[in-house]
Amino acid sequence: MIRSLSMILAGATMVSGCAGPIETRGRTHQVIAAPEQKNFTISSKDAVINRDIELAREMVAKALGERGYKPSPDASIVVHVALAERPADIAITAKDKEAEQSIAAAKRKKRFQSCRDQEHRLTVSLFDQASGTKLYTGSASEYHCKGTIAQSLPFLIDSALSGFGGEATEAPQDAIRTREGIE
Repeated sequence: MIRSLSMILAGATMVSGCAGPIETRGRTHQVIAAPEQKNFTISSKDAVINRDIELAREMVAKALGERGYKPSPDASIVVHVALAERPADIAITAKDKEAEQSIAAAKRKKRFQSCRDQEHRLTVSLFDQASGTKLYTGSASEYHCKGTIAQSLPFLIDSALSGFGGEATEAPQDAIRTREGIE
């Protein structure tokens, strides 16, 4: 009896390595107060088109529509949507002449985790087409062992657009949202 109980506990511990809280890490920056003109167009200039980026664009357009913005081919606002997936155990840094800055830290594998984490990252930037001025930028990322980008998109979009539509901020705002699910 004790032996079977210890086997069950060991199995549950191994399974729990992939289940648990999912953190959506977001950074938003309302560079200029939200414009009164509420028409936008989605930029579609990518070297490679895939279903995930198309889905992301559709979902971002829908989210902007829920905020009162309307798609229009001759809009004053152009929206750029970028989507990436990378192995989470690889750090990304940028270096200039004076300093090195961490863009994304490497994630350590959890104890008993059965697969390699991937980072799903979405960036949404809005620009004034006439002047080229950036109006807003928001990015969000999550680590997943088994989840797909398509499954992450609703949470990434919600986080990336969470600061859009308000007053201008001096600096980017960071936030972490946590939910339960399969990583």
